[in-house]
Amino acid sequence: MKRKKTRELVLKASEGLLSTVTNLLLFQFFLLGSSLGKGKTSRGAYRAINEASRSLEDFNYQTLKRAAAYLKRKGLLRTLKEPQITAAGIKRLKNSIPVYQKKRPWDGSVYLVTYDIPENERSVRNQLRELLKKIGAGYLQASVWITPYNPEKILQEFHQEKNKKGEIIVSCIGKDGYIGEQSLKKLVGKVYNLEKINDRYRDFLARFDKKGNIKGIHKRETAVDYLCILRDDPQLPWELLPEDWQGDKAYELYQKIIDQKI
Repeated sequence: MKRKKTRELVLKASEGLLSTVTNLLLFQFFLLGSSLGKGKTSRGAYRAINEASRSLEDFNYQTLKRAAAYLKRKGLLRTLKEPQITAAGIKRLKNSIPVYQKKRPWDGSVYLVTYDIPENERSVRNQLRELLKKIGAGYLQASVWITPYNPEKILQEFHQEKNKKGEIIVSCIGKDGYIGEQSLKKLVGKVYNLEKINDRYRDFLARFDKKGNIKGIHKRETAVDYLCILRDDPQLPWELLPEDWQGDKAYELYQKIIDQKI
């Protein structure tokens, strides 16, 4: 059971959270307590790599050892004897894992994006879809996307870059508006699968007792599981989230793990 859980953990990580062995090992050093610019050091490379080997069974010791040497060579770790993550390592780590957004300024509107791009410009249409995903827009139906953040400037630049091929229309809808028979808040919740994500946060919170201590589960596994949820969380404006949203509570407990308070 433990082996199966570990493999599931590594698989989730490799699907996009931490896509390379070097990033996995860098994150491992981080969770083992290596320096984040506060003068802390880890328990030593030998022990760290061995613990990483046990946690990441799909990678053998030599693979992890080479990855550690690579991190040092690239200036991401200061030393292998007592590993300290450098500023460059922290930067790489931040680019490899999702970041929780405490502040989510919102202008109170929801934006509907529709487009009509000719069939012979399929590559442009595909690039537009990828751009919409990248900026956090949610897919509503064929050629229709929705987002709480004004995408007009970004889409104008894209349209001009592609020599104005096809048509892209951005419509602004007030927060109290409706699309069909659904209120915007309900529609946003459905498009972004907020109920499913909230259930995952509830499952995460169930791992802790009333005092905020992890109940019999390794903290590194728990931290990675949290980041897997955060990766799928669109981090929408607070006003558009369900009243019983659990994401902020989950972040507080995750932060305790990272601060090594539990």
